[in-house]
Parts: sequence; structure tokens; C-alpha cells
Amino acid sequence: MHGVSSPRPRDRSGRSYLRALPAYPGGKRRLAPVIFGLIAQCYEPRAWSDLTLLDVFFGGGSVGLSAKALGFGIVEANDLAERSAVVGRALLANGTHLLQPLSVLSLFDAPPAAEESQPKILWRLPAASRAFFEKAWRHLRYGDHSPIERDLLTTLILKPLVASFPMGLPTASDAQHAVSGDFDRETPRLVHYLQRGRALVRPRHLLQAAADINKALLPGNARMHQDDAFAFLARVEGDVVYVDPPYGGTQSYERAFSLIDEYLGAQPPPQSAFSSRRPPLDELLDACRRIPVLVFSLNNVLLDEEALRALIGRHRRVDRFLSIPYRHYGAVATEGKNRSNREFLVLATLQTREARSG
Repeated sequence: MHGVSSPRPRDRSGRSYLRALPAYPGGKRRLAPVIFGLIAQCYEPRAWSDLTLLDVFFGGGSVGLSAKALGFGIVEANDLAERSAVVGRALLANGTHLLQPLSVLSLFDAPPAAEESQPKILWRLPAASRAFFEKAWRHLRYGDHSPIERDLLTTLILKPLVASFPMGLPTASDAQHAVSGDFDRETPRLVHYLQRGRALVRPRHLLQAAADINKALLPGNARMHQDDAFAFLARVEGDVVYVDPPYGGTQSYERAFSLIDEYLGAQPPPQSAFSSRRPPLDELLDACRRIPVLVFSLNNVLLDEEALRALIGRHRRVDRFLSIPYRHYGAVATEGKNRSNREFLVLATLQTREARSG
């Protein structure tokens, strides 16, 4: 039930295409202009159509999708987790197959019979939206869809599913408090999720979300890989590499999103070594050694600015180092911790002069 569109011009004027993405926590929507501003210090934007950008940890998809929209000749994106890979297949690798209104509205039809137990995430949802997500899960699991239509519908459903939880985290304790009716323990932010939970799964809202997805389906040469980061880097070539590994010393994405993995029918990937207190950052930088321009994201949980400068400096020249204050939600970080939180963005090159002349 998918359609095929004619090629449309790339969206260079704004970032409306980012509205198509599920709002996973840790995404780089607000930092995307800064990231591509750093790249522009090495390669002028008019040269981007001749370049290949590698997005090693696709995650929420902001950087990979922006690279395609901004005109990079080739975008190679990668993520081991199905919750990210399905979005990459639907929005990045796909540029022609649209999500049709009838396909969206079919999610409200009587679903096929389930052949397995319901996913656990349903019981962390308010009753107002639980029935829809159970019905949508049956349609995705057992419905008659082409692979690309299934990916598009899955991306559509992930948008309100992720947005149904405080901080976008199904494992957040506030989510369970809302379902159990333990309202005395709720944080003020939770009221926002309770108020809009029912609206997220109304036909009108989903049709608008589908329209946002269709606007993001831009022409271009992009591929989505689902591999270990080191295996991906060993077999692809590029001019620019963006590296945003899971942050060490924090809760792993595999644990935080295990309920979403189950909802998608995917086995959760093994816990990333990058979430440990000794992440293999040195090995990761070495794996990028063939790629002239590197943009690297990291927080300051394990490494301060001096240590990160030294680490990257062992592999290539550090051209720019940005330390950007950022806040966690009040429910998960003290005010003192929020004052010290930093997001590091590093531009580093192998051959600065040659890269800039490109």
C-alpha cells in the first residue's frame, strides 16, 4: 500500500525533516547545526556533494538524516540496534516510498490474532493509549506489509510510543507510577505526558506524523547498516566520520530500551562496551584512522577536556574543541550535577590543509 514519489529537492533551508524522527533521549537535533558548522571548517558546503559521510552510531538519526538533507553525496549510517536501524531504513535509505493515509488508518482496523504473549511495554502505558499500541503491535507483527511499508509504519508508531514516556524512557520510574496510580510520586513533568497521552494516538495526530515522515523522504544516496561499529568502519570508506558512541559510565541503551526492542520483536543487542567505565575509545579512534575528518561527541562523565584532548591527539590533530553545557531532566540529575554537565564536540583532522582545499 505504499506509493512512489518523484524526486524532490533537498531541504537546505531548515530542519523540518527532523520532525520525522522518534525523539529518543540523547539525540543531536539541537547540536546538528554545530556539528555541520564544524565540518564546514574543513570542507565548504558546495563540496559536500562529492563527499561521503559516515555516521557510526546512527542512534536517533539526526546527524545521518541531516547529512542527506544537506547534500552529502553518500551517507553511510550504522547502528546495531533494531530500534535505530528501522528508522534508518525508513527515512535515510528510503527516498521514494511514501507512507499512505490508508496505510496509517489501517492501524485502527481489527488486527490479526496474536500468536505470542503481549510485549511488556504495554503495561507501562496509560490505559488511554495501551489499546492502540497493542493493536498496532499486532498489525506490525502479523499484518501483510511490504518490508519498506513495515519500516515506515514502525517508525510512525515509535514516534508516539517513545513520546508516551517521561524523558522518552520506558524504564523511567515515573512511567510505572502513572500506570499504578501512585500520583504522589510523580514529577511535575509527568503531568505533560498524562495530558497528551490520548492525543498521541488519535488518527489526526498520526496522519500529521505520517506527513512529517513523508516530507523527510529526500532523494540521495544513503545506506543503513546494522553492524558492530568496528566491523562497519573496517569495510566502508569516507571523507568525514561522525562518532557519537554510547556514553561510558551511564545506563546502557540496551537496558534503557529493552522494552522497545521486545515490542519490535528484536533481540536486544549485547550491552555495548562503550557503556562501561572503560570504553574502547582508543580503539575506536584507531579504527577511524583512514578518514580525513572526524567529529567526535562525548560527555564529561569519564573524561574531562584535558584527557579527551590528549586521547584524540594521539591519533590526529585537534582543530576545534567545544565544551557545551547541557542539562538532564530534574528527575534524573541534581542541580549541582546539571551545572557541571558538559557535551564535548571535537573536530580533528589527519591532513587539515588538504581537507580544506577539497
